[in-house]
Amino acid sequence: MKHLTGLAVDPELQRTVVALAMRLTVAALLAYWCFKIFRPFLIVVVWGVILAVAFDPLVGRVTRWIGGRRSLAIALLLVLGLTALLVPAFALSGSLADGLHAVTALVESGSVEVPPPPAKVAEWPLVGEQVYETWSLASRNLATVLEKFGPQLKAVALWLVSLLKGAAVAVLLTVVAIVIAVYLLIRREAAVKTAYLIGAGIGGERGAEAIRFAGSAIGTVAKGVVGVAVVQALLAAVGLVLAGVPAAGLWSALILILAVAQMPPLIVLAPAMLYVVATGESTFGAVAFIVWSLLVSLSDAVLKPLFMGRGSEIPTAVILIGAIGGMLLHGMIGLFVGAIVFSTGYSLMREWVLRESQSGPVDGGDTANVVG
Repeated sequence: MKHLTGLAVDPELQRTVVALAMRLTVAALLAYWCFKIFRPFLIVVVWGVILAVAFDPLVGRVTRWIGGRRSLAIALLLVLGLTALLVPAFALSGSLADGLHAVTALVESGSVEVPPPPAKVAEWPLVGEQVYETWSLASRNLATVLEKFGPQLKAVALWLVSLLKGAAVAVLLTVVAIVIAVYLLIRREAAVKTAYLIGAGIGGERGAEAIRFAGSAIGTVAKGVVGVAVVQALLAAVGLVLAGVPAAGLWSALILILAVAQMPPLIVLAPAMLYVVATGESTFGAVAFIVWSLLVSLSDAVLKPLFMGRGSEIPTAVILIGAIGGMLLHGMIGLFVGAIVFSTGYSLMREWVLRESQSGPVDGGDTANVVG
């Protein structure tokens, strides 16, 4: 102990260590402070980056079609993108608001009931009596269940209503994200170079390769998850509006949430089909709506391979975790960003594990020495 106490310490080394510790502390505090300042803008910037990466190949194709005028191609896609976002949003906003108001009043009053079937259901050919009896039994039994679990169901319903009320904020954030995406697409070369420099600075050649792979994964997942979900929700909205289903905007928003979370739109469309058949006056219209709803529900089997390509499937559980986690963390907009970011992270991790496994197994002798 005496020997250690008398051990001489190099003053120059001591000053170097103290200076390094101070620089690291200041850098960490500055990084944390910058992150806290930037945090409110994080989700919309990430959404803008995702949109830029997803639409970059399309910008390239349009640029070639119109003779190499990239700025014009970006302007055209900007107009089309805003139109595709805002027109359905405004068209369904009234229906969504009415539906939310009705559901909120119903839940808060505590008078949630399952309506009995109309008498005309019993007149359906072949299955009318069975459907009428089953529906009547379900209305009585479900009412008892709903009364028993009323507080829990009310809490879930109010949370869902609160989430859907953020749809207007999500649309606004998406408009801002589109503007950010347009800026990144205009400054494409500088943005790509900066991304590669950051990747190389963090992980060298592998870091730059990870940036390249992440860009490819973001584009694939964005089209295969969000793109398919948006298409399904819009197609479902068309059918719901034409069939005269009340609160079509509300049900379309729910279908969008379900589709991003990799759950079948049939969960919403099945009750809608039953409503149209029970209340509709036209048999042809009811049959057409049923066929349309089934096609919408099954369309992901065709759209996903078309948008994502073969061999690039992401496990449903990964997308579901990302969507739900993002929704809980960031609200409606987090539903989309969370699914894409988490799926991209999974793809990067899987790629890294595959590359490490291809580099060869660990030498058994060395492992034995370490363990020993």
